Amino acid sequence: MPIALDHPYHQELLVATLAVKRASNLTKKLSDSIVNTQNSGTQTKDDKSPVTIGDYASQAIINHAIKKSFPLDEIVGEEDSESLQGDSEEAKRLSSKILDIINEEQSNNPLEILGNLEDLPSVFEAIDLGNSKGGSKGRFWALDPIDGTKGFLRGDQFAVCLALIEDGKVVLGVIGCPNLAENIESNEDQTGIKGGLFSAIKGVGSFYTPLFDTEDFIPLKDQEKITMKQHSSPDSLKVVEGVEKGHSSHSTQSQIKEKLGFSAETVVKQTINLDSQVKYCVLAKGQADIYLRLPISDSYREKIWDHAAGNVLVYESGGLVGDIYGNELNFGNGRLLESKGVIAGNKAVFKSVITSVKEVLKL
Repeated sequence: MPIALDHPYHQELLVATLAVKRASNLTKKLSDSIVNTQNSGTQTKDDKSPVTIGDYASQAIINHAIKKSFPLDEIVGEEDSESLQGDSEEAKRLSSKILDIINEEQSNNPLEILGNLEDLPSVFEAIDLGNSKGGSKGRFWALDPIDGTKGFLRGDQFAVCLALIEDGKVVLGVIGCPNLAENIESNEDQTGIKGGLFSAIKGVGSFYTPLFDTEDFIPLKDQEKITMKQHSSPDSLKVVEGVEKGHSSHSTQSQIKEKLGFSAETVVKQTINLDSQVKYCVLAKGQADIYLRLPISDSYREKIWDHAAGNVLVYESGGLVGDIYGNELNFGNGRLLESKGVIAGNKAVFKSVITSVKEVLKL
């Protein structure tokens, strides 16, 4: 059903959407400028300062907007401002650049509801609002200001991800995907306009609208409601995985696909490699069926901001998300997920995927 103006999360969705859009605009410009300067040979690929600037600026903008509208809410954010407040020339340079690009974005698109950051002390204060430890009681937001650092740096996929969590459950998620094409068929076949905004509210559904068509808030009734396909046969399934091998075990994931019955001749075409929570968006839109993120070690634990928004997006589009045992992810244990791996899929295939995971990992 379309969201009504009197829906209990209307104001939260409005603020989250406009803040994510503002941060997406800012980070998209930064990412494009990185690629341009790298192509011209004036910037080395190991210069990470642009992503540092983008992370901090995005977090400051979104945290400030949340605190302005919802002063009692806590925020679990990825960054803190300690390194920016030092006396080094690098800290001063980065801080000055962060304030400049925030001011530019605020000037280009003034929105009273989001508020303005006027000086560095207010920027530092906004960044440090992300210091919540989370937990199973009460309400807090989880923010990843730039999810997919390497994709951001190479002008590929990254996302701005924001979720609202109440009593350990994700109830709202908004994801801005500045470089995501409208139609994803395979790694090579990606067409349509670039830039997508994905939103989900528990019990309401998941929705898509172009990210850059307008600076305004688009009511959900005017957005496209998205649902997962319920494919189950191996020849019709598509899998999304990360690009970076350091984030998940690609070799183990290949064994799982083999166990599920994927053909050795077509499995490459049926596997789509994407950075960040963009993977959840492609899944929710029905352009893929399975998401595999196998743990790279027994001790590694995922951060809640890397999965919260995507989690509600998949559930509300007709899918399931769990750990390698098939158990639901628990977002009420603090800043980390106390579980191994992340598996998502449509309801028709999820159980078979978990069975294959258990067999391959000998669980």
